[in-house]
Amino acid sequence: MKAPAIARRDGCRAAAQTLQSFDGPLGAYVHVPFCSRICPFCPYNKVIAERTLVHRYFSALLREIDWYAQAMGRPFDSLYVGGGTPTLFPGELAEVLERIPVSGERGIEVLPTHATPERLDRLAAMGFDSVSIGSQSFNPEVLYRLGRPYGAEASRVAVSNARERFATVDVDLIVDVAWAKERRLAGAFLADVASCMEMGVDQVSTYPLMRFGYTPFGKAHHDRRLEHQVLGAAADLAEAGGYERRSVWTLNRIGSPSYTSITRPRYLGMGAGSASFAGKDFFVNHFGVETYIGAVMDGRLPMAKRIHLGRWAGATYDAFWQAYAGGLDFTALSRSYGVPASALLAALSTPLVLTGAAKARGSQLRLTRRGFDHYHDLERFVTYHFIEPLWAEMLAEHLAEPDAAQGRARWVTEGEARRGRAWSVAERFFERPPY
Repeated sequence: MKAPAIARRDGCRAAAQTLQSFDGPLGAYVHVPFCSRICPFCPYNKVIAERTLVHRYFSALLREIDWYAQAMGRPFDSLYVGGGTPTLFPGELAEVLERIPVSGERGIEVLPTHATPERLDRLAAMGFDSVSIGSQSFNPEVLYRLGRPYGAEASRVAVSNARERFATVDVDLIVDVAWAKERRLAGAFLADVASCMEMGVDQVSTYPLMRFGYTPFGKAHHDRRLEHQVLGAAADLAEAGGYERRSVWTLNRIGSPSYTSITRPRYLGMGAGSASFAGKDFFVNHFGVETYIGAVMDGRLPMAKRIHLGRWAGATYDAFWQAYAGGLDFTALSRSYGVPASALLAALSTPLVLTGAAKARGSQLRLTRRGFDHYHDLERFVTYHFIEPLWAEMLAEHLAEPDAAQGRARWVTEGEARRGRAWSVAERFFERPPY
């Protein structure tokens, strides 16, 4: 009986040590890696739900949450729940929310078929005030190609139901310009954007389809110039309809709050496949569900990787996500990383102003449309050269796990992921032992 008690102390001690790495207000992210079916385009950490595995997973998740909550001593500033399909298990989700102290907004991703009045009322009663409806499109053929388990009308009804119940409603849309070149799909994406604005949603997230090599969709060439044109046309629609382009891929109703996840300055990830950014450290939890459960139940923090960025790389990473949200705040960077790091980034940003990609506003830079186009290309590069190799490496944990209890992500195509040299160099220089 003594071993579990010692294990809990070890986990709590490691959680406290991790929290010491954070240098500012802290949001919480919780990952629920279960789906009832696998969408072929989605690269995120997920497995098919099986009841026994789900029960064991949430038991481990609650223990990890308790370690951090005990060490925090104060509420998180915000909560974001993603997946997977986090709304599959509302009962377990309610218990998760009871264990996480949060002083600010609470957001969650919602599958359109789950956005019934009854289920949305239950989410609101749990304390969620923001939702992201994963519509992806209102066009039947686009939904079919994406493998989504619902029709266009169900997606519209979901958005309408959410608008009546939450302070902030985001709708996710996917754009693939390769499809837009086809006559019968030409204009489908812009029609989707217009539909969202007609329904009065607070935010439209317009994500270009990322073709990860390890997914069934596989790799593909991207027509970046056409993507710039299509996203620019969406921005024009926004300006005409009372919306604004608030980040590279989001359009917001003027005066409405933003729905954000990893663009928060600092966030702590909990659950299998989650990540954390502390300012000078980046942490990744185990992706393998069985591996994650085993670590937690053995009393160990389920951290698989710790990337110690330090001052200079940390400031660069921070600036990268600030730029996604439309600009750079050198005063904020100076507070977190010191004047030299902030001054260097300011100097390196000078060409953005000279070429018209950004405009200076005091100690801040704001991206112009040209700047958004450049960042779109940079985001694509970072996704394929850093994120995909990292996730492919972590998803390999599933392939090493037994098939019992569905612990394996069978959809992962082994060996087809991009192997970014940039990520290999980053690992070599920055990876440190986990806490």
